Amino acid sequence: MIITNDDFIAEEARIYRDQGKGSYSQNLHVRMGLNWRLSEPHAIIGLSHIGELENMIKSRQQIAKIYDEELSNCDALTLLKIPDQGICNYYKYIVLLKEKIDRGAFKQKLRAEYGVALTGEDYEVPIHQQPVFKDFAQYPLPIADDVCARHICLPIFGSMTSNQAMQVVNALKSTL
Repeated sequence: MIITNDDFIAEEARIYRDQGKGSYSQNLHVRMGLNWRLSEPHAIIGLSHIGELENMIKSRQQIAKIYDEELSNCDALTLLKIPDQGICNYYKYIVLLKEKIDRGAFKQKLRAEYGVALTGEDYEVPIHQQPVFKDFAQYPLPIADDVCARHICLPIFGSMTSNQAMQVVNALKSTL
């Protein structure tokens, strides 16, 4: 979903989402595009969430604050810092494990012993190692490799409670 007050961006988005067609009424392709249109049920869900977006973000920010406060002194983790002028919606809450921790074993133990699932590591394989980009990967990127190998995503969602966040914190601390 794209929300903009810029007419040019809005028109370009319409073109690209509808297979590159210049208008809905003609089957003329003016750009290379794809079918990025939402289905009706997805559009309805999206519209209903817009009304709750501010509250969902505030809820995520409250959970992130708990994580920040409770994990700030944990030597085995590095928390990501949001810039002072930045505002984060906490779509994900990412932390880095110290180098010596086996991420796979750590995640498995958290799930098995505490029922805490760490999912959402969309970046396990860095972009320069993705097959589609193999022809562009001309140089090693050790920092990207390191961050992708050590990051975990803590559970965070709009209806998460502080008790659930503390369950995650306690499980992390016990496992670490």
